Amino acid sequence: MCRKLEFTTEVPKLIKQIAFSLILIFSFIGTAFAELTPEQQAARDEGLALYQQSDWYDSQPLLLEAAQAGDQKAQYFLAEAIRLSNRYMTAESRKWYEAAAEQGDLFAMLRLSSSSDLCHEMGTCGPHSTNWRSTALALAHERAAQGDVEAMQALFNAGQGLEWLEKAAEGGYAPAQELLASFYAEGEGWFLLPGRRQAAIEKWYKASAEGGFPLGMMSYANFLYENNGSQKEMAYWVKKAAEGGYIGAVSTYAAGLADVSGTLNYPKDIIAGYGLTYLVSRLEGGGYAPEAARRRLPLIAQEMTPEQIEEAKVFAAEWEDTHPPLSFFVPVFGY
Repeated sequence: MCRKLEFTTEVPKLIKQIAFSLILIFSFIGTAFAELTPEQQAARDEGLALYQQSDWYDSQPLLLEAAQAGDQKAQYFLAEAIRLSNRYMTAESRKWYEAAAEQGDLFAMLRLSSSSDLCHEMGTCGPHSTNWRSTALALAHERAAQGDVEAMQALFNAGQGLEWLEKAAEGGYAPAQELLASFYAEGEGWFLLPGRRQAAIEKWYKASAEGGFPLGMMSYANFLYENNGSQKEMAYWVKKAAEGGYIGAVSTYAAGLADVSGTLNYPKDIIAGYGLTYLVSRLEGGGYAPEAARRRLPLIAQEMTPEQIEEAKVFAAEWEDTHPPLSFFVPVFGY
């Protein structure tokens, strides 16, 4: 069918979409964010931590408490947790995506407008998906024009081109810098000379690491390892990423301390090595690192007395109290 004919027959629908988008955009102006009680805030924070550990089940009742109080972030991640635990968008997850979208959440709008979700086969996607997409794009462009780097990444997630991820990276958004380096490493983007691609990959991984993003720190450490970089610098960034809570880095750092792997040349500290491995092994959300930690624990324990194991568990508790929650740093618009 001719594209022009398609456009002509869709004009009334397009006008409705634009009107719908404008109404929503103006409704976002002055939107008040929910003020949570200390109990609701604590529940939200714990729920978000569990979500970032891929514990999509146990995170739900905690996020629900804040979502019901009107917290936009809790609403979005509750919807994500419900969708991921069911593997498609259900009526319940759609309800919370809509609640977040109505408060201006761009990623919720994009989820509601997704054409690839299994909810289309299940019949649970609901109406207005194209309306939400047009609203998301209009609002994201407006925010991006004001320097909002998350809006720039949302435009990239909406399929508006790699240049939006590049703009977010250039704007100093560390998660976008790590993601951009990963895309370049996979062959995305255009470079006149091969050496320039490699230089760009290194530049953005390093920028993300120096920007304080733990996943970026670990990605930069991996880049150094794969390219015969400085062992000292590699060890520094793995440790920093572990201290920032990235689960993969905690596992790698723990293995180095327990002398399971001598690649990073850490001074042997079997108490800390066991303690951090124990900490990762207790995660219930799944993933390779917790399973590997559970297999590694008895191997480390072979060199330890029962008293040392108890001391290591105390170390684990102290680490947990003095460091950010363990996290996979799942992208906002992830799985």
